[in-house]
Amino acid sequence: MLFFACCFALIAASAAAQDDYRAVLGNEAGVFPGAEFKRVIRFPKAATVIFETGASPAEVSAFYAKDVTSRGWKVEVNDVTDGASFLLAVKNGRRLTVEAQRGLPGRTGLNVTL
Repeated sequence: MLFFACCFALIAASAAAQDDYRAVLGNEAGVFPGAEFKRVIRFPKAATVIFETGASPAEVSAFYAKDVTSRGWKVEVNDVTDGASFLLAVKNGRRLTVEAQRGLPGRTGLNVTL
């Protein structure tokens, strides 16, 4: 019985983490299609949501440039190389950044910070 209680607690914690990152992103940024959620890091005035994907940094940057523009953000920087990308957008005095970098073969880590 204790085993099932522990399993339920882990599932509930995982669901809470899913809700947590959705609360951080809200209506300000989407989730890259197929990205795997890793964790949320909270700062006093911002939060970073960390994902991992099999897509390239260029694909991540292209997605977010289109996504955040459709949500009213103005893209000010969109630097892309083969191994990494950095996007900076602004709206109403706020900043949104998306960083993506190739890591393990075939994997890209991506951070969305609001």
